[in-house]
Amino acid sequence: MENKSSLNAPFKLPVNLMVQNLLLSSLGMCKFAMLHEKHPLSNAIRQFKLFDIKHMDEFIEKIRASRTGQTLQLTLKDEILIYTAMDITCKAYLTELGDELQQMNHESLKAGSTSFAEIRNTLMKGCQFVMEGMKETLMAYPEFEDRADILENYILV
Repeated sequence: MENKSSLNAPFKLPVNLMVQNLLLSSLGMCKFAMLHEKHPLSNAIRQFKLFDIKHMDEFIEKIRASRTGQTLQLTLKDEILIYTAMDITCKAYLTELGDELQQMNHESLKAGSTSFAEIRNTLMKGCQFVMEGMKETLMAYPEFEDRADILENYILV
């Protein structure tokens, strides 16, 4: 039975630059994937109703407005959004969406000292690390368990 209080349970997220960048990069990649309406990931996002766009946009603004040292109070819905965004980000980077993103950023990457492969690998490792911790903490919540099941067993790349 779903515990209604679990939907509003406050989870704490200490904010630093790395957290902000990882969250904004993941959420941005999901928006990028959704723009590609014919792509299998975009279809899966729609089919399984993985994102509430209004909630996503509000959450992005919450992250952008946060400051280093601040601790954000998150709901279970926020946590599920984060987990979903990170999972979709990892999957997107393993498809031609990652290649397209690389091409789009080719000029700006040429000027820098970091390669796209390094950026992608850092983001994917960060996402995977965070997701492992989230699974340990949140699998007690049926809503989270259901989402993890969908992502692991029905959305494959």
